[in-house]
Amino acid sequence: MQIIKLSKTNHQGIISKAIEALKKGGIIIYPTETCYGVGVDATNSEAVKKLLTYKERPAGKPISIAVSDGKMAQEYVEINETAENLYKNFLPGPITVISNSLHNVVKEIEAEDGSLGIRIPDYPFTRELIKQFGKPITATSANLSGRKTPYSVDDILNSASEKNKKLISLIIDAGELPHNPPSTVVDTRLNDERILREGSFSLKGITHKSHKTYMSYDEQETQQIGKSLMRQLLPRLSDHCIIFALQGELGAGKTQFAKGVARALGIKENVTSPTFTIVKEYPFQLRITNYELRVDGTLLHIDTWRLQDEKELEDLGFERMIMPGNVVVIEWAEKVAQMVNIVKNPTQIVYIVIEGENETREVKILS
Repeated sequence: MQIIKLSKTNHQGIISKAIEALKKGGIIIYPTETCYGVGVDATNSEAVKKLLTYKERPAGKPISIAVSDGKMAQEYVEINETAENLYKNFLPGPITVISNSLHNVVKEIEAEDGSLGIRIPDYPFTRELIKQFGKPITATSANLSGRKTPYSVDDILNSASEKNKKLISLIIDAGELPHNPPSTVVDTRLNDERILREGSFSLKGITHKSHKTYMSYDEQETQQIGKSLMRQLLPRLSDHCIIFALQGELGAGKTQFAKGVARALGIKENVTSPTFTIVKEYPFQLRITNYELRVDGTLLHIDTWRLQDEKELEDLGFERMIMPGNVVVIEWAEKVAQMVNIVKNPTQIVYIVIEGENETREVKILS
């Protein structure tokens, strides 16, 4: 095992050594914008076997690949309109794009359904390495399965056994990396912007007097909870804006909840994730006979994932959105919690926390 410190003047020399190691079927450790990754030639079956031994990874769990650019990605996966949008507007960056594989990599790193994850690291040295190598390398974190995310070489060496260390050919030491979260995972195969995220957030600084918890066992039940809650609040639309502030983990069902809200408002249009547009608007008209009310409003579905700070939501016209008669559904609302909590217009804010594993969900309504 060789460890070489990366500097401004030795990039090409390290790239040459890394390519030599990869061509021999060796394992390299390399830096990315999220953490240190472990790479082998993704088209070399013996190298992939060595990687799986190093990672102590359960059989059948897929491994993404890193490419230098979208052109290289086209050699390994089918790229539809949604994927093309990601490559054009968001990559390089901390995103893993899931597409149907063209089966030009070792089978063991593909998912059982034939899909393959693609990364284009936002780390110029690593992209140049892959470009000069001419083939993709594996893109999985350099820690052993279940161990600490590696932001430094010491993180790797302190957690690996002597046996595993001997499997490594080269470590490219770029120092302590920023402690960024893992990449966002986007499944583009259905061309419907299905967003999968790693990690979770909390609505900090918000206190609640009480909460109710509802159980959901599938997407339809999550929609029904959103629909029922919106129906209860319909009378308030005459003089209030209703804001649903949603928080949830990977695949929790925030967009399914939004679909239920839309159904309660009589919206027929298919409600999808607004991740790439940030805001989607759905006009609606309601007549609430029991209360002799007519409401002409708009459902505004907001996803704050791409926002760097709360001011960006202000620039998008958030104050205009929160008018009486409108319904605002905010996914990842914790990113704009301060702005939501100081709105001046008459509003009723409902905080929704969705938690759970597999298909079972707890939908907590906080008030």
